[in-house]
Amino acid sequence: MKRLFSLISLALTFSVLGSSIDSKTFVYDGSVKSIELLLRSEKSHIEYRSEQRESICYRQDIVGFRTVCGGGFGSNYPYSGYGNPYHPIANTGCWSEPNYRIVPYTCMQYASIPYEVKDFDVEAKVNLDVTKISQEATPGEVFKVVLYGDKLTVDVKGSGKFFIVKNKQELNSTVNGSVIMLDSNLMVELVEAAPVFGSLKMSAISIQNGLLELDIEDVDGLQNVGVSLKIVKNKNFESGSVLLDRELLASEIQINSNPRGSKASIDLSKLGLKLSSGKFNITAKVSAKFNGDLMNSSQFEELSTSRTLIYKTR
Repeated sequence: MKRLFSLISLALTFSVLGSSIDSKTFVYDGSVKSIELLLRSEKSHIEYRSEQRESICYRQDIVGFRTVCGGGFGSNYPYSGYGNPYHPIANTGCWSEPNYRIVPYTCMQYASIPYEVKDFDVEAKVNLDVTKISQEATPGEVFKVVLYGDKLTVDVKGSGKFFIVKNKQELNSTVNGSVIMLDSNLMVELVEAAPVFGSLKMSAISIQNGLLELDIEDVDGLQNVGVSLKIVKNKNFESGSVLLDRELLASEIQINSNPRGSKASIDLSKLGLKLSSGKFNITAKVSAKFNGDLMNSSQFEELSTSRTLIYKTR
């Protein structure tokens, strides 16, 4: 019981050591564009000292003896470890062997004890600036700023209506006596998700007279979608030759909208391609792309769509 209590006490000691944590939460609802958050913590590290502590040790005590006899041969006779056990004179005579039991007793042992050493205080000022691109959806994005020692992190939990894109983050640190001052500027952009997903829905791909057309549900989100094109000319009994494999420029894509739907048209001749006399695999891929790092990617599943067309010409 004493040993168990010592282990519990040691575990609790570990749980309370280490740098302190401060956190602030900001819910962006569109009413306030920017906010300043102030956080404070302590940076520390753990060192160890050696101390003698009461513990439980164990020993073997003799509690009696038993008589063991050897002699004879065959599997029914004990073997003392000398010679061949099946030889008729290998194990002769009798001897005594002690019986033992394990006995616990109180003893003193050295233990390595952790203790916390403070390095310095930390003060952080975080300026969070949020830009909302669309006015259609109502935001409810949660930003949680965490200061652990001198480490500053930002976690987000989105409403699912927006992509949360980190456009820019600056972090400067200065030392003022025993205090480290952190100054962080974070610029975030909210991109409405619905139009982007509409642009990712490519229902068909076709080609006629050197014009490649992609049927897209919603062209409003194309500014946040990249279009890649890969064209491979197949050869008999050989691997195909790659004619094109890259992301297209916005100037290389023509958008056409009508009541029946939207199309993204690509003039292959302007890409330096003329598909003639052969069989071609044409793969178009549309992928979400942003001007910065996507902070809530775990909220969304597929952020790209691709379709392949097998095109034959004589």
